[in-house]
Amino acid sequence: MVVKSDLFSGLGAVRGDIVSIRRVIDSLATGRTVTEAWLGVKTAYSVVDASALFAIKSITTTNSAGVGQIEDSGATDGSATIRFDLVNADTTAPTAGTIYYYDIQIKLDDGTELTIESGTCSWIDQVVQAT
Repeated sequence: MVVKSDLFSGLGAVRGDIVSIRRVIDSLATGRTVTEAWLGVKTAYSVVDASALFAIKSITTTNSAGVGQIEDSGATDGSATIRFDLVNADTTAPTAGTIYYYDIQIKLDDGTELTIESGTCSWIDQVVQAT
């Protein structure tokens, strides 16, 4: 089942900021773990991955600077935690006030791939642009 949402949980995001997006995935099937996850942000759902707003973020249990990590695969209690890191280059790519479309997908250890969240997001311009 996919959750329709706003990527920033209704809080919005500021262009140029460095942002970590965490999601907790409750109720994994008994014995299942998350092995990989993806975050894609596009101008339209029909846009191919290669033309996404910024590179599709692909994470595993290994921490990758500027990309993210599966912080908890869910092996212990069936509840996984994933984190995607958006760096300055990612958050300056969007045009302020434009609606973009995103989804978050996971892959389980048995090969099952699921879209766990899909929706819209937008950014606002920075007021202070420190150098």
